[in-house]
Amino acid sequence: VECGPVTGLNAPRLGGAAAHHLEWAMAPGGHRVRVLSSTAQHLPNRERDKMRVETMLGLPEFGDSTTEFYASGSGFLPVALGYERIVYGDHGPYVEFCSHQVCWSTFPNFVERPATCFFDEAWTADGLTMLYCQKRHVTNKPNPPCGPWSASNNRPEGYANYLVGRFYIAAEVGTIAVRFGDSTAAARRRR
Repeated sequence: VECGPVTGLNAPRLGGAAAHHLEWAMAPGGHRVRVLSSTAQHLPNRERDKMRVETMLGLPEFGDSTTEFYASGSGFLPVALGYERIVYGDHGPYVEFCSHQVCWSTFPNFVERPATCFFDEAWTADGLTMLYCQKRHVTNKPNPPCGPWSASNNRPEGYANYLVGRFYIAAEVGTIAVRFGDSTAAARRRR
């Protein structure tokens, strides 16, 4: 669990998937802090993915504002600056971004999928790297679609904690390359 300070006294109310991994606690000074729980949830497939992401990419589960991401399959075009977290679900690990973190010029091709789909697609010009644009929760899907890292765990809350309005890219060496910013590198040395 990692905590971060929250300004204000009232904890915001979050719906569905977001609330499943976010809680609020009272700090000794009387202010509230958000408490994020891991999406790995001690499931063997998710723990395996977490170890692979931390070993191969060096990414901690909870993000920062300085880590740089590049599309390793698309000539190392910039993907994003900073990230929110890694989502460990039953379809494999994905890096989660907010809109302001994404380098949108890298993804000029947008595919709006039907309303019944769970995400739209943003592609690099060469068509080799895709960013998922989440538009629906997967809370009604206990198991993921087929894929190289898929595992059917029959999760009643859904196979992953994707949030509507967030953007996701596979946390794989063949998809992304990572460069840690100065403040991130300094923090990693202090641990």
